[in-house]
Amino acid sequence: MKNLYILDDHPIITEGITQLLANNQQYQITTGHHYSELYNYLNHTTPDLLIIDYEIQDKTALDVIAYLQQKSLHFPILVYTMHTEFWIIKLLTKAEVSGIITKNDKIEEIEKAIKSILEENSKYYSPTALHIVLSIVGDQSAAKVINYTPSPRENEIIQMLSCGLTSDEIAHKLNLSKNTIDTMRKNILLKSGATNVSHLMRIAFLKGWITK
Repeated sequence: MKNLYILDDHPIITEGITQLLANNQQYQITTGHHYSELYNYLNHTTPDLLIIDYEIQDKTALDVIAYLQQKSLHFPILVYTMHTEFWIIKLLTKAEVSGIITKNDKIEEIEKAIKSILEENSKYYSPTALHIVLSIVGDQSAAKVINYTPSPRENEIIQMLSCGLTSDEIAHKLNLSKNTIDTMRKNILLKSGATNVSHLMRIAFLKGWITK
């Protein structure tokens, strides 16, 4: 059972998200409408995931994140927001939130994000948020990235590439031929829309495929 905490000062939103997730027996959901309710909750419970609106009364999600860091509280945070200004999205990515969804996206993006964060231990950016994030780093491949998730073997190769390993070294570690690794590398670049390995590493970091 995963404990989810939903923080939004509009009851209709917390009720709507709760209803959306009602059929999933894996989630135990707590809601709050003021950040003080969250802070009281954290005195006795640590959620597996905090789902929070960017704007809460006179504070923002960034203020709440700063409070959590001050208290040395660490758990995944999914932020949804009506704001699509690149500087806000950039601040959220810099704060290393686990997911960003904009209110321009479809409601099912929330379910996708929760699954990605809790079950796959991966960051999640909704289509609208991902376009903004990739534009920040100069990437124009958002459409391809949205629909691509590396296979376990592809992810293994991405991890090794992130450590600076060459095709020869990866081939040796995986007991495969260099030609096979070269082909797989080309396929990963093609599927992700990356133009080279450096570009792939930026995408992989933003998507949460690698964490360092």
